[in-house]
Amino acid sequence: MKKFWDLILGALLILYVIALNIMSGSRIAFSLPVVILGIVLIIYHFIKYKIKENSFLNKGLKIIKVFLCIGLICFLCIEGVIISYPKHNEKKDDYFLVLGAGLTNRTIPNSILKGRLDAAIECIKKNNSAYIVLSGGQGVDEDLPESHAMSKYLEERGVDKNKIIIEDMYRDTNQNFKYSKEKIEKHSQKSLDEVNVKIITTDFHAFRSSILAKRNGYVNFDNYSSPTIWYLIPITYTREAFAVIKSELFDKA
Repeated sequence: MKKFWDLILGALLILYVIALNIMSGSRIAFSLPVVILGIVLIIYHFIKYKIKENSFLNKGLKIIKVFLCIGLICFLCIEGVIISYPKHNEKKDDYFLVLGAGLTNRTIPNSILKGRLDAAIECIKKNNSAYIVLSGGQGVDEDLPESHAMSKYLEERGVDKNKIIIEDMYRDTNQNFKYSKEKIEKHSQKSLDEVNVKIITTDFHAFRSSILAKRNGYVNFDNYSSPTIWYLIPITYTREAFAVIKSELFDKA
């Protein structure tokens, strides 16, 4: 069995992604890299003995393994921070900022986004004096901006339309905060540091959201996160570790 670990792991990764996308009803972000990794592992299984027979290729493989070990350690450290970051603050705030996450069948909030919207409903029931900012632009695979679908979802569940503020310009989490900041300041007629904002997202996303919130001038904020559906935990938390690195290097206010 030990000889076939790479073949088995590669096949499991590919099958996991296929099952995941079928269960979710839409293409899950980061599916392609996982499939590529699975294919690489399967190919490696059939050529690893030939590599070991070639001294030059064998030395190269050892160097690659060293870098992979270093990368794995860094990955696990980032995951530890993501997992341990505080995710559930029930303090009353002036605004609830719900971050977009994608649509299923081009018009309906996907399972992750539904979780965030349900969390927003929980919050507004406990603090009905707050306003909900829905941040979500329109992707190429969507028939309408996410924020419009989000608003429809909330209204159908009894949320007052007058309590909803729509931001439909964003393309990523960094822009979520940039454009939502403008909406909040315009609506409140105050500087952002004078209002309290609750960031509503999914648990895997809380840490990176806080980084980007600070970068965009959010001062008085806290988090309220919805739980990740069990079968999405491996891929969402893995993707998020790489997204944290990407945000640290490239996302600017």
